[in-house]
Parts: sequence; structure tokens; C-alpha cells
Amino acid sequence: MKTFEFNFDYGTLLSVDFGCYHESYDFSELTEEIFNEIKDYVKNRGIPELIWFRGIKDSISHTNSKQIIDLIKEKYPHQKIGIYLNCAIFEVEEVRKDFSNCDVVAINLNSVDPSNFLKINKCPDYVNPIGVLNGIRDFRKEFKGKLGIYTMFLSGVNDQLENVENLKIFLLEVMPDHYSVSNYTLDGFKPVSDEFKNILRENMKYLPFKVTYSF
Repeated sequence: MKTFEFNFDYGTLLSVDFGCYHESYDFSELTEEIFNEIKDYVKNRGIPELIWFRGIKDSISHTNSKQIIDLIKEKYPHQKIGIYLNCAIFEVEEVRKDFSNCDVVAINLNSVDPSNFLKINKCPDYVNPIGVLNGIRDFRKEFKGKLGIYTMFLSGVNDQLENVENLKIFLLEVMPDHYSVSNYTLDGFKPVSDEFKNILRENMKYLPFKVTYSF
């Protein structure tokens, strides 16, 4: 766990990154350890504006992250909790419910095009793209906290006008509180072109919610 500044209407953020652990790790043994570490942090440094969970990717960590969230809410009823999730988990109603009592949910969604949905969004082959998008729609209808959607564009992969227009249509259906955009430049990928950046800004400039760009 570590603290840093996070610009999403919050100040000090306490980050809990499940992605630091190997997928075979037994999260059931980790739940109490993480909760005790959070209690130690609060005791020594006070309650942060937001406790932020990320790296949630398999069914075990879904269950155990919910257990930790429930423990936090029970001991600190006013503590704000946020979580960053890949879009793939939203196909499953039970998993969506696991995170419904969070205060902030950010969803990584890089494309809504069924033809390349699984690859671009890093989803397992068994995931149904239509089920995922419908799950996000259903989650939005019931979720009472702040919803953010995050898109990472890769040069030559999902930086086409058609993808932007389809994302925009979906965003207007879901109406998140915040939409964030960046581009991936690791693993040999070049930055998206200035032309694409201008096209993106032009398409998104009249959206009725906050849009931020990190490129």
C-alpha cells in the first residue's frame, strides 16, 4: 500500500494494489493482513479522503476485495472507497453487486467494437462483449456513487474514428461522471498522432460530463 495525490475530487489517496500479487496467491489469507494494515494507517496518519483498490482481476480477488470493503465500511462508516476495474467483470451480475457499495468506480474500456473487443480490452476468450456492455449499463442504473470510464488508445490498434464515434455513443448512454483518455506508449507503441488527438477532442468536446486527457 502507498499514498499519493489523485485528482478525482479527492486529496490523499491510500492505494491497495492487488495486481502486485501472483494470480495463484491465496487472497483469503491476505484479507485480514490488508485490513490490519489499513487500520494501522488510519491510526498513525488519519483517515484518507479515499481508499483506492486496483488490480482486481479474478473471482477470488473479487470476493476478498468485497470482504475488505465490507470490513472498512463497518469500522469506518464514512470512509470513501474507490476501485479500478477492467470492463470484463461487468458481465457477471453477482460481481457487479460486489462493488455496488463503493463510492467511486472507474472502468477501463478501450473499445466497444465486438470484432476486437476481447483483444483491446484484455478480456478472456469466454467473455461476451455484448454482455459486458449491457452489464455496464445495468450497473450505471443502480450505482449511487461516482462512475468514471477510462480509455487507453494504442496507435494503429484502436485509434480509428469509428471506434471514437462508437465509444461516444456508448458514453452518452451510460452518462458517467467522468471520462478519462490516455495513450499507451510502452512495448514499442508510438504515441497516437496529433491528428487523432484533434479528432478525439473535437468528438468529445460537447459531452455533458467531465473529460480529461493525459497525452
